[in-house]
Amino acid sequence: MPSLQSSNSHKSHNLKELLSHPAVVWILRIVIGAVFILSGFVKGIDPWGSVIKISEYFTVWGLDIPRSLIACAAFALGAYEFVWGFLLLLGCYRRVSVWALSAMMAFMLPLTLYIAIASPVDDCGCFGDFLIISNTATFIKNLFISAGLICLILSNTKVSGAFIPYIQWIVGGLVTIYILTIELYGYNVQPLIDFRQYSIGTSLIPSESDDEDSGTTVYEFTYSKDGEERTFTIDSLPDSTWTFVSRRLIGGNVLSTDGFTIVEDGEDITADIIDPDTEQFIITIPDIDNVDLSYTYLINELNDFISGHGGSLVALINSNEEGLERWKDISMAAYPIYQADPKMLKELARGHAALVYLDHGSVQWKRTLSSIGYTFVTETDPGSLIPKLDPNTGYVLKLITAPFVIILLILLALDHSGKLLAWHLSHRRILKSKKQ
Repeated sequence: MPSLQSSNSHKSHNLKELLSHPAVVWILRIVIGAVFILSGFVKGIDPWGSVIKISEYFTVWGLDIPRSLIACAAFALGAYEFVWGFLLLLGCYRRVSVWALSAMMAFMLPLTLYIAIASPVDDCGCFGDFLIISNTATFIKNLFISAGLICLILSNTKVSGAFIPYIQWIVGGLVTIYILTIELYGYNVQPLIDFRQYSIGTSLIPSESDDEDSGTTVYEFTYSKDGEERTFTIDSLPDSTWTFVSRRLIGGNVLSTDGFTIVEDGEDITADIIDPDTEQFIITIPDIDNVDLSYTYLINELNDFISGHGGSLVALINSNEEGLERWKDISMAAYPIYQADPKMLKELARGHAALVYLDHGSVQWKRTLSSIGYTFVTETDPGSLIPKLDPNTGYVLKLITAPFVIILLILLALDHSGKLLAWHLSHRRILKSKKQ
């Protein structure tokens, strides 16, 4: 019996030694940290996507939470994962970073177990639109992450990190500023990287060849009336007293060129709306109740501009016939307005109201109307307005990321050269002498 206890004690000791080995600790830091960095980054890139996903959860649970609070939660979630994942990967705040992520997993693990069993939503949204995995796979992923964090709780403080403790606050502050900048731009203008179906360069013109190769796509349309929701096929859509809710693919495959569909009076009119021969503006309003009516002046100005250049402007709005007529009356619209699937509009562009620029039916850029000033449109030279409206998200991402990486590398080089430690000790001596 003593020999068995001694054997178990020896195995336990060997396991602790293995988990405390620097190579094992760094592997766990890098793997787990990278997962949280990726998860936080894709959420930070597209805060609107996080808002939509969190709203889905609250809707399923029957909770009516103000949109402003949901937006704050979306910002906090992306930043939390990215910052603490980054600090864990670098070995900064070795005790706090592990416990901060473990506290999060203490909440997320039972939540994803519930999602895997009950499937209240199609996917958990842990990697946004960048990577969609099943609810079961999400729970299994969280199990491995939780196990890795438990190992790091026991051993992370025994292995030094990439930076000395004296400057960890600088690294943490830099990482926080970086992800918050990306989140603010993604929310107010448009995501810096578009992982959605209708990304830059996608053609919205229906392709007959794609339909022949992939089979005919069949959609089921949901409408509501007097609190009742019913589904219809494209051949049996209801009259204008019903309110469009959503559409769902029930047959065929959705390709990037055939997923964009506008239906009116039971007929697919996408080919009549998207102009393959010239420039075009598309205004997207996924929820007419949340849109600022002052945008009507800006839209009218944009319509006058694009019409003067031989192009056209089309508004796609999620509303019933009454809402559409009210919009036409208030805005005095001289442009065509069509009813559209709110999910499709949110896929096309983020924001309560957005502008999408097409050239020969292909998406060139997109941005929220709130990021465009009325005076900017009216005072900018018409010949240069479209290029100046282009948010150029790829360039902006490089502009934000390059200084972030350069400063981190400079800090790392100074740290390992010993100059930062020497400066810190010298600064402490100066402060101490002043106090005396």
